[in-house]
Amino acid sequence: MNIIYVQSYPVYHDLIDEHEFVEMANRDKWMPALTSQRGYPSELWAGGNHTMETEWQYDNLPAVPVRIFKTDQTDGKSRNHTSRALVQAAAESDADLFVIKGMDGGIGIQLVREVLIPKRIPYAIVIGGEWYHPIVKQAVAVLYETEYQFQQLTSRTIRFWRTVVPEKKMIHLPKSVDTRHFAPDPETGKTHDVIAAGRLISNYKNYQALFELSKKRKVGVIGGGPMLPQFRRKYPEITWFGPVAYSEVPAYLNKGKVFFHSGYRDHYPRTISEAAACGVPSVAFDDIIQNDVIPEKIGLRVSKDNYVSKISNLLDNPEELKRKSSAARAHAEKKLHHLSSLPAIREMISKVHSSRKASG
Repeated sequence: MNIIYVQSYPVYHDLIDEHEFVEMANRDKWMPALTSQRGYPSELWAGGNHTMETEWQYDNLPAVPVRIFKTDQTDGKSRNHTSRALVQAAAESDADLFVIKGMDGGIGIQLVREVLIPKRIPYAIVIGGEWYHPIVKQAVAVLYETEYQFQQLTSRTIRFWRTVVPEKKMIHLPKSVDTRHFAPDPETGKTHDVIAAGRLISNYKNYQALFELSKKRKVGVIGGGPMLPQFRRKYPEITWFGPVAYSEVPAYLNKGKVFFHSGYRDHYPRTISEAAACGVPSVAFDDIIQNDVIPEKIGLRVSKDNYVSKISNLLDNPEELKRKSSAARAHAEKKLHHLSSLPAIREMISKVHSSRKASG
């Protein structure tokens, strides 16, 4: 069985270029590497501004061929961009399974509709920020990260038109992080009370919450984007670090006593896992982030009414802060390490084999 992992969003959607994408050691690379290690040759495909073919390797895991295809339909939001070259390569490939990360990206939707469904090639979906799209209906497996996603996909809701995904298709997938790269650094001073991170684009994060917090606490933000110049002028109380290379992100996370995910949309940003691995307790709004993402022992879930006071209370309690810091690192080492996706890979392949037997 040959397997191709595909990024549904182009690499520049995260404001990085092709070289930065290849450099990053994350679950997008570990999954195909671990799949190859189990005897199923795998590749990683994505769309980008430029064509590229290379390999990525981590430790003693098999090298992963990486192919980046130039996008051609590039109007509108970057997540909707598509690549005719990628679709054509998929149509000509001998892959037995495609694993698509992100179910609402233009590349993934185009691939499913134009190649995989017509040619009856099995595909699995790794849920990203969005948790539902009609292409989920014919997936052989749906890999989810949070209990919220599981409930939304398997339960009938007021949105009666939506297809419920059978529980037998669902597979839990941990939010893996490189716990060697992201680690506590005693040499890095805690220069900021609160650290946040993300793409600085309009309507993506709750920047007002960061501004309110900065009136009482020292806040730093990692990340670049079109809104950066405006935010620097509008919120001079906040330290805007700007774009940070992947290799330097742990050093910046370690500058903070707590990490604050102020967004109202993303139910499990990768930076929560990265902060935990650095021993930095995470804080997020409780109507967005559930307890399975930030257990009480590793951080705080706050409301829009009390977040300033609750974060301040934690910062003013050094013993509790230390306990949560230690627990966050231990949590990452136990559940979020780079091999944590292996059980999900095994289960996914098992479901593909079972589906083949059932169909003939």
